[in-house]
Amino acid sequence: MDIVPQINKKTRYTQEMEIYPYLRDHHFEGKVILPAVETLIALANVVKLNFPQISINCLLKARFGRFLLIAPEKQRLEILVDIEDAGNNNITAVLLTSIKSKKSAISRALEHARVEFGAADYAPDPAPPFRFVEKLQGSCISVPSVTIYRELVPFGTAYQNIIGDLSVSREGALAYLAGGSGEADENLLGSPFVLDAAMHAACVWGQRFTDIVSFPVGFEKRVIYQKTKKGGSYLGRIVPVDAKKESLIFDVWIYDLNGAIFEIIRGMQMRDVTQGRLNPPQWIKA
Repeated sequence: MDIVPQINKKTRYTQEMEIYPYLRDHHFEGKVILPAVETLIALANVVKLNFPQISINCLLKARFGRFLLIAPEKQRLEILVDIEDAGNNNITAVLLTSIKSKKSAISRALEHARVEFGAADYAPDPAPPFRFVEKLQGSCISVPSVTIYRELVPFGTAYQNIIGDLSVSREGALAYLAGGSGEADENLLGSPFVLDAAMHAACVWGQRFTDIVSFPVGFEKRVIYQKTKKGGSYLGRIVPVDAKKESLIFDVWIYDLNGAIFEIIRGMQMRDVTQGRLNPPQWIKA
């Protein structure tokens, strides 16, 4: 039987997000932007509320097409979520906001992110054994986390979740990641801070070896085996798959410190979205 028989056309839901103080630590060029990891939680929340039979531990074909800016005076943010049948017992969720034209009362919807949620029995990918990923091959440098968040990824305290030194070589990056804190929702997809910090490690790798400051613009698949927790400690291994100048592709594996796999991300895509306005400092370049 079809797991989503009631989705035979696009359905739009309206949701209000509370803008907690910690979100304002995620800023870019002086503007607060909703993190990609938070957009995934917002989409998962609408799916779980309206289609509780859908599994949300397998996320496919995620795309983060446009920053969602949070105005300084905003305490709550109204978002729109479109849900449609993606076939094969999967559904697609799209996050949008509505804006009004300055010249008329006509509103239009802007798409910020989309992701497909896979069926519960979607086959997960095997992860490499912990002993193969806890040591980084090749000529490494170590970058202290305090330097990362001062000079390379200058976010506020809530989003400074690489712990200790980040190891970086041409083979990838290896980092200890904190589960963070604050009012973030960890019940749906786990703590957002862990994957967010893994993205920071990928950004540092790109600054060293490709001379660009990159931001996440999507991934092909994310499988959550166990949910990361706020206050927890994890190990993240970032593996470059394709390091073209205009687009960087990584695989990411996240383990706890006992070696248990918590999640994998395949085909995480990072890109310079500033058209060259930001450049890495000279000292980080290989």
